[in-house]
Amino acid sequence: MRQLFSWRFVAAIAALGALALLTRALFVDNTSIDAVIEPQAIERQIDVIESIVSAEQSIDFDAAPAGVTTGYLDLNLSGERVVRIAPGTLGEIDCDELDQANRCVLLADTLGDAVVWFAILPAAPRGTVELPPIIDLDAGDAVFGNGWRIPYAQVIERDCGGEDIPTFSDFLKRFGPDSVTVVDLETRQVVAVRCGATSAP
Repeated sequence: MRQLFSWRFVAAIAALGALALLTRALFVDNTSIDAVIEPQAIERQIDVIESIVSAEQSIDFDAAPAGVTTGYLDLNLSGERVVRIAPGTLGEIDCDELDQANRCVLLADTLGDAVVWFAILPAAPRGTVELPPIIDLDAGDAVFGNGWRIPYAQVIERDCGGEDIPTFSDFLKRFGPDSVTVVDLETRQVVAVRCGATSAP
């Protein structure tokens, strides 16, 4: 009786199986490729930093979880300027008081009069808005981990419960990741940073 499978055929099948298992181990781990490769933040030059006096929106306006708007949102800003957020604009709304004057702040990356990207955040005391930590200073801009770039004042105040912090670089090294950034709405510049609750001495 003739042998159906030669040893070479069996060896080839075994090699293919081993290759498939190796490929699975490399590419189909418990963590997906998307989780391993962290997406790089998109750089956004923040051109507009203004308090919102009032807002009018179309019936179908919504800022979807994916960060793309539907409908229209017209924002009346301080200085009698009106900015329209058109359908399909990337952005985020983290302020629940858009119906109240000067309780929310618009930050926007614009191209001419068109808003390319925007964020609406709660206003902070004394004419400021509070932002995430700065990761670097570059060419006159404070650079944030989410890609935002905002001009900074000649002197950035550093507040950490009386802790002696001789330089801004020292602040970033010791307290940066948990810090709060303060932007003045009049100058539209970063004017101060302070320690977060977990990093304060």
